[in-house]
Amino acid sequence: MKTLEVALQIFRYKPHESAHYDTFTVEVAETAHVIDAIDAVWAVHDRSLTFRRACHHSSCGSCALLINKVEKLPCITRVTKVWDGRTPVRLDPLRNFPIVSDLVVDVTAFFQRMSAANMEITRDAEPSLPLTVEDFAIAGVPPKAVQIPDNLSRFNRFENCIECGICMSACPTMAADEKFLGPAGLAAIYRARQKTAEPRTVAHLLGLADGEHGVWRCHSAFECTEACPQAVDPAGKIMALRRELTARRFKQFWKR
Repeated sequence: MKTLEVALQIFRYKPHESAHYDTFTVEVAETAHVIDAIDAVWAVHDRSLTFRRACHHSSCGSCALLINKVEKLPCITRVTKVWDGRTPVRLDPLRNFPIVSDLVVDVTAFFQRMSAANMEITRDAEPSLPLTVEDFAIAGVPPKAVQIPDNLSRFNRFENCIECGICMSACPTMAADEKFLGPAGLAAIYRARQKTAEPRTVAHLLGLADGEHGVWRCHSAFECTEACPQAVDPAGKIMALRRELTARRFKQFWKR
């Protein structure tokens, strides 16, 4: 298998130290993903490098960072897609999060938002689950939909959102308002709203969405949807919440 010698320019930060970049050259397989190159830096050059990794196939979201200033999951981003063969691949931590160390950010506030929005990690599955990831297809054979077995009336699957924080990093409003619920939090409210008609819960969820740091703070840049690796379309969910809130206001007005 062909190998590549790729240079990585990695953001470095430790508490009480000045932030800077270190450049490392590593040898990886031509088919390697960026996370493999980061692993090689840690294994060969510097074991003080801190970064997150887990599933290696875009199901946990823990490794999210900036690759050449663009939010991506390094576990599914091939080196050959982001490296021009000359310039070092630049790696930075996600934006709009406090930096803990090197490529690791503090996601506490992110999960607090998701918790406030009643976000669950599983949902009732659709009758069929189309597989659209090209890498899953056998050469010349298109991927097929996963059908519910005849002996099952229903089954669950994970939510599309893998809680990677990429949408929060890409969102320009997050940089201006640290209390903004953010794309993931508002998309979670939309999903939770779909699952319930209980009046108190609905009032709680829509109250969050309609608050000072809710849907009306969104600048409609759609950067979150563009960056999302799982096609959650958080911007679309925010627009849907706006439509519902606007419709409710009109109904309340005409009832007066």
